[in-house]
Amino acid sequence: MRTTYKNKKHRFGCKIQIALMLAPLLALFLLFNVYPLLCSVFYSFTKYNGVAVQSFVGFDNYKRMFHDTSWWKSVWNTLQFTVMGYVVQVPLSLLTAVLLNGKIRGRNFLRTTFFLPNVTSTAIIGIIFYFMFASYNGIVNGLLQSVGLIERPIEWLANVTLAKWVIILLNTWGQFGFFMVLFLAAIQRIPLELYESAVIDGANTRQKFTRITFPLLGSMFPVITMMVILNAFQLFDSVKVITNGGPGNETSVMALHIYNYFFSTSGAQQGYASALSVGATVITALVGALYLGLTGKKFHDS
Repeated sequence: MRTTYKNKKHRFGCKIQIALMLAPLLALFLLFNVYPLLCSVFYSFTKYNGVAVQSFVGFDNYKRMFHDTSWWKSVWNTLQFTVMGYVVQVPLSLLTAVLLNGKIRGRNFLRTTFFLPNVTSTAIIGIIFYFMFASYNGIVNGLLQSVGLIERPIEWLANVTLAKWVIILLNTWGQFGFFMVLFLAAIQRIPLELYESAVIDGANTRQKFTRITFPLLGSMFPVITMMVILNAFQLFDSVKVITNGGPGNETSVMALHIYNYFFSTSGAQQGYASALSVGATVITALVGALYLGLTGKKFHDS
């Protein structure tokens, strides 16, 4: 009986210690995650500009959101950037990882160089790309004109299609290095004996990739795909710096659309911006749930 009592007392003491260690993290989570979310939900039912006393308007903000064509345009653009980003970033990062896993000179330097943009501020990268693709006196136009490929400067950021691809290029340059590292780590986990056996059987480089490397990387693709989706749905700073949603709101994304209403210089509409934030959260959750539902088994296996 005495031993049982000591064991129960010991377990209770351990639970207290665990609770005390988790308390600061839980307090920060409630303060910076749960509390702002609840405030956004509350303000979404009000008419509020951040200064005057808010007035309750019920579901008017949500009704307005459903009829806001510019909002749904930003949602569509976000989905476009998600698909375009995946099509470019994942194959490029996989190809780079395969190449840098080989015995090439300076591969450690190249790995560091490709990963470095991932730890650089996106706003700084955006400013660099803005000057690179500026219509006049831009670096890219200057290079193309100097080699005779174009006669007049191309308005990269005034053309909807070109502006979207500039944004994709920026995000690819800033993010693919991280995905490259993930693929590289997964490739290095593949036993070398498999490649040695394939060489003995007469397999060439393409066959080793298609029969060994690619199939054994299957568990990494769902993880990287989810990260690409989350990065695309959080897209803001690069679009803000390069195009600010232009031309004609054609490159606006959800986060930028919400930002414009929340910090509008002509009159902030924080109640409506809060409703848009809730809508963006629901859309992101639905897309994530749909993807997890389709690839749940692969996530479990990985």
